[in-house]
Amino acid sequence: MRKVSMCLIAMLMLLFLSTNALSEIEIGYSPSKPKAGDTVKFYLNMTGNVSDVRLWIEECKGDQCFLPKILNMEQTGLGKYSAEYKLRNDTTLVHYKVNISFQNGSHVETEIQEFEVEPQPQVSIEDGEKKTPGFEVYGILISITISILISRGLSR
Repeated sequence: MRKVSMCLIAMLMLLFLSTNALSEIEIGYSPSKPKAGDTVKFYLNMTGNVSDVRLWIEECKGDQCFLPKILNMEQTGLGKYSAEYKLRNDTTLVHYKVNISFQNGSHVETEIQEFEVEPQPQVSIEDGEKKTPGFEVYGILISITISILISRGLSR
């Protein structure tokens, strides 16, 4: 009976420690309202003997999501990790989570989180010059043609 109670206490302590480790994981990103095409920096703050931290990212455009990418997060300090990711120009929504491997062989995966991405600003014709590209070529061709006709007329 004593061995059974000791096993139960040990399992409860392991369960408590594993749930306690989960509660000390903080994930964030900046800028807080990224635009499509921006570089987003992801942060992770946690405690524990970590051996590997990976960031899982999935970008979506409307209802269509693209294949996810997995990035290694670099350690920037004691219990602090970061990774940078450049968003696509057509991204409207990002899903992300973190996979953490501990030195004792255990793994933790956070729940998937998401944030919306602002579209890139549209450049209107009124903002730029109203100029037809390549129009200069027509002017050059007309000038050359007139020069040839004039030189032929003078040579007769």
